[in-house]
Amino acid sequence: MKKPKSFEEGMATLQELLDQLADPNTPLDKAIKLYSDTASLIEYCTTTLEKAKLEMGRIDLELAEKTAPAAAPAADREEDILA
Repeated sequence: MKKPKSFEEGMATLQELLDQLADPNTPLDKAIKLYSDTASLIEYCTTTLEKAKLEMGRIDLELAEKTAPAAAPAADREEDILA
């Protein structure tokens, strides 16, 4: 099975394969091939989602660092507490 061009294509193909697997008229030898292709697509989609999750986390962290107010030096904070 060739690698999908995108996550969405992979998911669409996966659904098609699952529909074929669910068909009671699918011969056993074809079902085994479909099962193998399905496993490959599940691995591809899972890996793609994991990469997206990591990228989103990186973006969130970068955004938080850019928008967080700078921490005051420790000496300044002590003066505020004592005042």
